[in-house]
Amino acid sequence: MSVSFIRLIPTDPEWQPTADAAAGAVRYVAGLFAGPGDRVEAVEPVFYDRVALIDGGEYMAEVFCRRCGAALGLDWFWELLLARHPGLADGDPRIGNLEVTVPCCGAALSLPELRYEDPIGFARFEVSARDWTRAEWELSDEELAEVGRLLGHPVTQVQTRY
Repeated sequence: MSVSFIRLIPTDPEWQPTADAAAGAVRYVAGLFAGPGDRVEAVEPVFYDRVALIDGGEYMAEVFCRRCGAALGLDWFWELLLARHPGLADGDPRIGNLEVTVPCCGAALSLPELRYEDPIGFARFEVSARDWTRAEWELSDEELAEVGRLLGHPVTQVQTRY
């Protein structure tokens, strides 16, 4: 059986909110699943001690160089991350080092600077909504702006399915 998530992460991978701000954002996000036919298994804050990969699971697609536009491939991406952070293979999403030299043009970039066909992210904090049903597939720009206001930092969303 698969599990789906909406994962809301700060636009700055290193940024973390206060516990109170995180709790307010969790209450707000839980309320977004209160309409007729809507449901959510759980909404919770997740704090990481170092930057973690917030991947899309089955929704992960191609990765591109932001500098030259070349397709880098998911194999290249996962081999790089697993070589640097073997804990990923055991489910530990914490990666820490975001710097990378891309093989296509040799540019020195960070992992967040790469272009991902389907959004993924890197963060030390997320608001995670698990096993949800809602008429709208994604949160609206207004809903994301409100989560960002409650946290004190802009956020983006990553849809995940495992």
